[in-house]
Amino acid sequence: MSVKYDSIFYNENQNSNKNSNINARIKERLSPTTIAYITRLKQHVQNIDIHLYGSVINFTYFKNNSDVDCCIIYHDEYTKNKLVQFVTEDSIQFHIKLITFKQLKLSCPNYKNEFADVYCVYFDNGDRIDFTLIRGDVGPLMKIQHDNGIMYMILLYIIKWLCYYANVISKDIFVLLKKKVFVIKHYFSDITITVLNKTNNKDLDS
Repeated sequence: MSVKYDSIFYNENQNSNKNSNINARIKERLSPTTIAYITRLKQHVQNIDIHLYGSVINFTYFKNNSDVDCCIIYHDEYTKNKLVQFVTEDSIQFHIKLITFKQLKLSCPNYKNEFADVYCVYFDNGDRIDFTLIRGDVGPLMKIQHDNGIMYMILLYIIKWLCYYANVISKDIFVLLKKKVFVIKHYFSDITITVLNKTNNKDLDS
């Protein structure tokens, strides 16, 4: 499940009351930095579709702790190059301390392979936006990635609650348990995820 970014800000009058309430809740979760960054990105690269998914659109979101997951759909290499240039170079006016990159390959016996580039942008104020760049459209394997299912979301909520609210587990243990949840999910969905390339594009503290 994902929510189109434009529908949250530009098409509210066309939505049902239920969707309007959901969109209003999502909008409240987006920090001014996140909104300003994505707005500037859309102005810089216009021929793209941005979808939000993950905790920011469901009940596993924890204020001041959860990041924002975005899926950006582009249609040609020129657009992708503009996207990458903005993320790695042209967004210098924002207070960014780190940008990481990894290229993923999703495989499953019943489907053809899917590829995605993931850029994680860490801001000085603690905000984080994860951008998954996909050419053409979201394929079936990526849709499985975006839809955790109620059982996995409950597990993630419990782990987050124990870390962020109850403070009974450390951040390192939280990360380990979260990885275990997704390993189990990938096992039962028969999806293999391979990291083809992983780098730190820019460390502004060094």
